[in-house]
Amino acid sequence: MSDPCLEVVIFKVKDSEKARVARRAAQDTVKHYDGFISWTAYESCEEKNLFADIVLWKDLTTAKDAANKVMKDPAFVAIMAEIDGLISMSHYTADRVVEANAVAA
Repeated sequence: MSDPCLEVVIFKVKDSEKARVARRAAQDTVKHYDGFISWTAYESCEEKNLFADIVLWKDLTTAKDAANKVMKDPAFVAIMAEIDGLISMSHYTADRVVEANAVAA
């Protein structure tokens, strides 16, 4: 069995309002891709036009297959048009998970 793959993408956008709308449309599309688990969209607290996407895939193969599909999917045209620079895009597998202790009521 292969490990889940975390995809982290950090990028700058031209217009944060337009990019936010376009990204949400892309999220609604990608949730139907094979191997998709989740996508959490973040925006920088300090820099208005800096976005980060954390996407969890079934494995590295499905993450890479999705990346190829995104480049041809019309649902991604709007968000791609708003990207003003890719800072980083990488794939990761978990080494260790630490969770907070539950507080007794």
